[in-house]
Amino acid sequence: CNEMDGGGMDTLVVDVGSGTTRCGPGGADLPSEIFPSAVGPAAALVHPVVRGTVVDWDAMEELMGEVFTQTGIDPKGSGLLFADSPTTLDKDRAKMAEILFEKFEIPSYFVGSQSVLSLYSAGRTSGVVVDVGYGVTHAMAVHEGFAFPHTIGQLDLGGIDLARNVIELLDDRGLEMAGPEGLACAEEIVKQHGRVAMDYASEAFALRAKPLEAPRYTLPDGTELQLESEHIRCTEALFQPALAGCRGLGLTEILWDIIEVCDADREGGPMRTLTQFVLMAGGASMFPGLEERLGKELDARAMIPRDIYITSISAPERHHAAWIGGSLLASLPSFAENNFVQRADFLEEGGASVHKRCV
Repeated sequence: CNEMDGGGMDTLVVDVGSGTTRCGPGGADLPSEIFPSAVGPAAALVHPVVRGTVVDWDAMEELMGEVFTQTGIDPKGSGLLFADSPTTLDKDRAKMAEILFEKFEIPSYFVGSQSVLSLYSAGRTSGVVVDVGYGVTHAMAVHEGFAFPHTIGQLDLGGIDLARNVIELLDDRGLEMAGPEGLACAEEIVKQHGRVAMDYASEAFALRAKPLEAPRYTLPDGTELQLESEHIRCTEALFQPALAGCRGLGLTEILWDIIEVCDADREGGPMRTLTQFVLMAGGASMFPGLEERLGKELDARAMIPRDIYITSISAPERHHAAWIGGSLLASLPSFAENNFVQRADFLEEGGASVHKRCV
């Protein structure tokens, strides 16, 4: 735990994703509590965050109550650092602060972009972050800890969509995976066997010729399921979203657009070198071959050789990159003292106090 403004006050770090909430004291290596981002009875669960955006503020308030309950931390006695989506609107940032200051009476608050915090977790302050999460994929350029919003690329596709795609592909073969149990099995198939093909068309053709070379998955009842090409087709949707019924640009196009924006910066400008370091983050970015495929496709698009280094954080840290970056930031007493919004400031200035300090 860290000490803020000399008063011995701890900071709680919270990262609420579309699928999972991570929380715990700042300064720790990993979040102490990890649980689904859902509230309500099992038969009628409500997800307050969908595709990285808060869609139900009452449910979000209830989820934050669960955060304090699970961590055992008194909100009135702890500052809070919140990791939010890089596409969050100013009005939503202000709404989140309002809930925490007025409903939970926290004493101090800071909100940071998940992309920037993920970069901190890798020991960097500048680069391009590609975050492939549970329900959404974001990519954005960051310079010295400041995000460049005009470079943001978003694809409304994440790990849950890859699992649903597996269900559809198996259904096409007459294999039904229904209900929550079926979805859980599909998620495990993606997690255990999903990989990115370097040449999707040729590998899919080869698997059709020799289907037994594809992996097998053991169902909960002990039955062995022989996969065909589902384990590479589901991940191919990251490059060809239409394969999963999703509109939008694939990862290569999203990254290339960012490269072009950065290249357009003036000679010697801060953006021109950002694309030399590309960080892959998020639980759905852990497929073997992903970084190599991206590098191959970007090289193929470049007219001249480029210095692009694509890397990632090792597991399990990659699942929790934004939280870890927030934990590192919260452990710096000088940062907390100089950058957190104090309760008195918010009560006097409202959302403007958040926009002023949290950029």
